[in-house]
Amino acid sequence: MNHLIVYTHLNPQSFTHAVAEEVQRVSIQKGHDIKFIDLYADKFNPVLEFPDVEYGFMGGKAPADVKNYQGQIAWADHITFIYPMWWGQMPAMLKGFIDRVFTNGFAYAYGEAGPEGLLTGKSVQVIINTGNATEALSQIGITQATTTLNEIGIFGFCGMSADVQFFGNIIMSTDDERKQYLTSIESIISK
Repeated sequence: MNHLIVYTHLNPQSFTHAVAEEVQRVSIQKGHDIKFIDLYADKFNPVLEFPDVEYGFMGGKAPADVKNYQGQIAWADHITFIYPMWWGQMPAMLKGFIDRVFTNGFAYAYGEAGPEGLLTGKSVQVIINTGNATEALSQIGITQATTTLNEIGIFGFCGMSADVQFFGNIIMSTDDERKQYLTSIESIISK
């Protein structure tokens, strides 16, 4: 399986980075061909600018960085997104990646019957680290809203099947609890 990992965190010492390393290790162990995107290391520009709009909606040429990332997405059978939840949502860097890369004509298209996902046959795993306990986020509706946004609003809209996993209470958890999260990656990653 061609497996693309998209990692979004600015700190290479973070637990989010440890999750990304474990996803990569487990995937290699399972025989996946891996490509790894580190949006901060790439110095990805998350700002949607007019050339992006020209490309997505006016027949313009794709910016070089967008074309490169789209090539990696096209290559992938499975994509794992790994990021922290900040202020109840994904980091701006990743939101900008989705805005600029999952474009009209590449990830979806509008036809007479409405929007159509163009990335069918691909699967997505989303792993989100949170500072709050997952139960607390669930009680106020954030886990359901985030799951719906990812599974239906973003990746489902593009024709992909998606699954969201939360690793909660990272800041206050013990080393043993964080190790259990890392151990659980073995069962989360597709065969």
